[in-house]
Amino acid sequence: MSQQGVGVGVPVGVGVTEALAAELAKAVDLILHPQTLQQARLEAHMACERFKDESPLCAQVGLYLASSVQYNQQVRHFGLQLIEYTIKFKWNCITHEEKVYIKDNAIKMLNIGVGPAEDRSLLHLKDALSRIIVEMIKREWPQQWSDLLPELSQACNNGEAQTELVLLVFLRLVEDVALLQTIESNQRRKDMYQALNNNMNDIFEFFLRLVEQHVNAFRETTRLGNFQKANAHSRVVEMVLLTLSGFVEWVSIQHIMSSNGKLLHFLCILLNDKAFQCNAAECLAQITNRKGQAKERKPLLQLYGEELLRYIYTAASQMPAEMGAHSLEQRHQFLKKLLQVLNGMVQQLVALWGKDDATQRPAQLEIMFECLLLLLQHASLTISHGSALIWQLLLKHDGCSKDYLMLNYIPKLIHTIAPRIVKLPYPVISQPAVGSTDYYIHLEYDSEEEFAVYFFRCRTDFLEIFRQATLVQPLVTYGYCEQWLQSRLRNTQTEIESGGNISCSVQDPIYLEWDALVCVLDGVLSRILLVPERPAVASGLRLLEECLKLETNNPLIYSILLSCISALFVFLSMSSCQLTPNNCVAMSGVALLPRVLDKIFRALVLKPPNELEKVQLKAAKNLRRHAASLLVKLAHKYPLLLLPVFEQINNHVECLLKEPAPPTHPQLDRLMRTTLQEALILISNHFCDFERQTLFIEHIIEQKRTEWLNFGDAFKSPLDFMRYVGLDKPPVYVLDTDATIVNRSRILDALHVVLGVVKRCTWPDDPDRAQRGGFVIGCTDLGNPICRNPATKHVVPLLSHILSLMRVLNELFRPEALAALSEGYRHIHGMLEHEKKLLMAICAVPADPLDTTIKTEPTAFEKMQTFMSLVTEGCYHLMGSAGPSLGRDLYQLLGLSDAIISNIFSCIDIIPDYRLRPIIRVFFKPFVYSCPPSFYETVLVPLFAHLTPLMCERLTSRWLYISSLYESGQLSGDARDTQEVLEDQLNRTLTREYLDVLKIALVGGQIGADHAGSNNVVAMENEEHSMDSAPQSRASQTALLSDIISDLGGKLLRHALIGNYILMTLLKALAWNDGICSMKAVNIAAPVMRFLAAEQLMDENKAVSAFTAVLQGMQVHGQHEANQSGLITLGVQFYELLRPKFPILSEVLQHIPSVNAADVQKFDEKISVAPVKGNKVDRAKKDMFKKLTAQLVGRSVNQLFRHEVQIANLPPMQPKAGKSVSASGSVSGDIMDNNQNANLSNLFRSEK
Repeated sequence: MSQQGVGVGVPVGVGVTEALAAELAKAVDLILHPQTLQQARLEAHMACERFKDESPLCAQVGLYLASSVQYNQQVRHFGLQLIEYTIKFKWNCITHEEKVYIKDNAIKMLNIGVGPAEDRSLLHLKDALSRIIVEMIKREWPQQWSDLLPELSQACNNGEAQTELVLLVFLRLVEDVALLQTIESNQRRKDMYQALNNNMNDIFEFFLRLVEQHVNAFRETTRLGNFQKANAHSRVVEMVLLTLSGFVEWVSIQHIMSSNGKLLHFLCILLNDKAFQCNAAECLAQITNRKGQAKERKPLLQLYGEELLRYIYTAASQMPAEMGAHSLEQRHQFLKKLLQVLNGMVQQLVALWGKDDATQRPAQLEIMFECLLLLLQHASLTISHGSALIWQLLLKHDGCSKDYLMLNYIPKLIHTIAPRIVKLPYPVISQPAVGSTDYYIHLEYDSEEEFAVYFFRCRTDFLEIFRQATLVQPLVTYGYCEQWLQSRLRNTQTEIESGGNISCSVQDPIYLEWDALVCVLDGVLSRILLVPERPAVASGLRLLEECLKLETNNPLIYSILLSCISALFVFLSMSSCQLTPNNCVAMSGVALLPRVLDKIFRALVLKPPNELEKVQLKAAKNLRRHAASLLVKLAHKYPLLLLPVFEQINNHVECLLKEPAPPTHPQLDRLMRTTLQEALILISNHFCDFERQTLFIEHIIEQKRTEWLNFGDAFKSPLDFMRYVGLDKPPVYVLDTDATIVNRSRILDALHVVLGVVKRCTWPDDPDRAQRGGFVIGCTDLGNPICRNPATKHVVPLLSHILSLMRVLNELFRPEALAALSEGYRHIHGMLEHEKKLLMAICAVPADPLDTTIKTEPTAFEKMQTFMSLVTEGCYHLMGSAGPSLGRDLYQLLGLSDAIISNIFSCIDIIPDYRLRPIIRVFFKPFVYSCPPSFYETVLVPLFAHLTPLMCERLTSRWLYISSLYESGQLSGDARDTQEVLEDQLNRTLTREYLDVLKIALVGGQIGADHAGSNNVVAMENEEHSMDSAPQSRASQTALLSDIISDLGGKLLRHALIGNYILMTLLKALAWNDGICSMKAVNIAAPVMRFLAAEQLMDENKAVSAFTAVLQGMQVHGQHEANQSGLITLGVQFYELLRPKFPILSEVLQHIPSVNAADVQKFDEKISVAPVKGNKVDRAKKDMFKKLTAQLVGRSVNQLFRHEVQIANLPPMQPKAGKSVSASGSVSGDIMDNNQNANLSNLFRSEK
């Protein structure tokens, strides 16, 4: 494309401009034509880009293209882009005449207009023209464009189309200056921010007048039938409201409340106008959700005046004139925006109510409550849920929840919400009735899975209202539950007596109602003990008795009854506290306990009506599991209640565990057997008699001791183990004939019995009871009692067998073992699907545990894979729980560290990452945390000496591999479920978990709840796997500055090998491509370096490596503010600590690209000044270090290929000498020249 070297200041020949314009128009058409070949499109695109970059006629040709009506919209838009490009990237290079030429022509286009205001097909052109004006404003206003506002005012006088453009200019300007703050020059942004603020009164007056004028004009023209003109006025109102939305979020509250809250009044009126209600609601939501101090919030309580509340209520209650799909969808969108308004109003109310005497309950609060109740009843789940969240805010506020009005509304509230808790299936009808709940579900959710996830969240929030209401009016919520349960029990009894039977399906409406009832009952009764006003115990016991009376052989209904009994069990606990010979209620509670247990045990042996039906068999099995789990729950929550009847429970369990099972009893599976034993162990913890408890544990383990001894040959080598469990044979699909199935079951059974004992068995919490019961065997140096676990002497002899099993499981990854796998089991060591989903943070669809239709029959391969997963996880949970459970009896075992190294850490270099994760997190983390100080040297130091070199080398190689995948493009942003993505996530997670272990070892810390006796052996807690950096909290900054190395940390860091590998790992982690890893490493590296420097353990190489690592971290993560903050603090700390002894560090700084030697010298001088007291880092030092390292900081991908936009600063804005202060307290003195500030309210008048 030809280029002309002519300036724009003096227009060149029309022929040249026309020729260039025609050529560019052809290129644009070629680019956008769907039939254009890729190569031709690319050449045309490059020609256009070259013209933008190189031609001095860019703006002139752009103006010609934009203003020529013979070209299509795409070409005209490209013309406007050429002008914008000139302003953004060439403004500082062109002459004053050229700038004036562009400005005059842009204003001329503004005055002419792009097209009618009502023509929405031209929006992209209007937006492009407004951006041209805004780009000039950003470079010239207010100092050098004094007549901007008069010019905009003049444009407004030309009609609706021009007014729309002026409003677009204001909107884009405020977005760049205040909302998004995208202006590259901070000084220019401040200039414009100040200029806008100084004129804000007039700007707001202008906006309000436009709203009033054009709303009235719209209504009048609509009445007269001039719909084209009405649409133009409508568009102006829409633009005013959009522009106001950009202002009201940040301007001073006095502007919003000017003229006695005229703006709020207008917006509330417009909520009832279908043409403007969505935009009005959006603007009002920005106002009501403002943050700030109480004085900024208080004026917003004007919205609680009767008139404005009536407008809001009317808007919420009015129905569309037509019940068509389009009008209902519009209405639905409006109500969602209205909920944002109401949420903001309630946020303001609860923030201010009761803070001082002047801010109390609004007089007209009932109108707001009616409005919220109305929305709660809406057919749409989204609207109802939004209202429920607002009710939660009100119920959680102390003053509001106790208000008489709220007390009156709670019954209405729970009656409205209870039906919402009944689970809704995804509608199967493709076109449900318009306006029905099914209609709205179809409208908002594209799949059953998406809806199931959302409904689960809704249900949780609906139930929270019941819980909160119980804390306020427990008798009301309990009374509702009581009536509902009694009604349901009567109906079920009638159905049973009439011979009817509910199908074994979780989709049955009767079951769904029962399920909702149980959720509500559990939510209400879980809060009963937290309130002083409680329901009568006799009433609760009556309900419990009615549940016990109902007899059914339907597994689903039986399971629901067990859930009701579980919730009502709290009344047995309450009655036991009132136990006296004369208390009949309490005595009846004691009488009910055996019946409760009988109900549970009968569930364990219930046979379904038709044993040949698979669905019924599954339902019965689910019931048995529920009954066993319930017993554990009761033993955990109410052990003292069950202690007197321990022998009866034990006898029942013994009978059920007999092998083979009696003909009248079904065979209990392994999980239920161990669950029942765990319940007994939980109760036995309250014997408070060491000898009795240890005998009981011996009885449980005795049954499996022989099993463990018999496993000896199977655990000798991986090949022996494979033969024993059948990994070397083809998968057997006729499962009954596979002998190895029995072997696998025996291993899991033996493992889970020991695991249950280790997890559940403990000594009394009360030191006095522990002393009296014979649990205390000594005291620590600090005088704390040392207790022994009754299970220790029975578990310790089995540890050698358990460790052998763990060794064999690791050795299965040896080449000879992998080669011995049968073809059918070749991929047996892959991750389970649910583990992959957890790792990738894919939200699982909530499923009913009693649903018999979810799972398909597992194949032989899947059964084997589940076995391998269960046995692996079981082993690590057992050894991870052994540390906290067995205590020093475990750590004092001779050769413990060698046994762990040769068994648990066996083949650690060849096992995959997903198998290494549980070793680090599930076993090693709690093992390190629980180790008594006296065993640091003998147990933990050898373990770290073995593990730290392996982990350092492994993580380093894995990060190099992952980096290579990114560089080769195999790990791009589009990759989703590939193996590489999985490996990347595994590597990140493993690194974070290993750094957590190092933190616990070096500075101490807390381990997660997953190690404190989790019931689930298999599930591993899902963690945050985001690649983005997490925000650096004030707490983490404090930790970075104040953490000190613990006793164990000192021993590890003084050990030459361990200390070096820990330091190497931490320094490398600073620059590994994971923001969270880097932040974890920063927080550990700071105290480590302070310790090493104080102990004189640093040499020059380490010092250079450490400081270089910080600089590398800045290079990788510096573009993230949170990471940069921590790395800068760490860098300054390192330099302060190491620079005096190792002057070579200043040379490291000298090697930073484009660094100023004088700046390095200044930094050195600043560092030589005595440091601030303690570990605090001087802000000035951090700022200097940030400046020195600025060239290192990497850039985000979206910033890499951007043209640099340069905005030159203008001369400072000089305030005038005399400033007057208005009545409202604002400074009204103008800082711009007279021309600019001459009565702005008149300048903006749009009278024609």
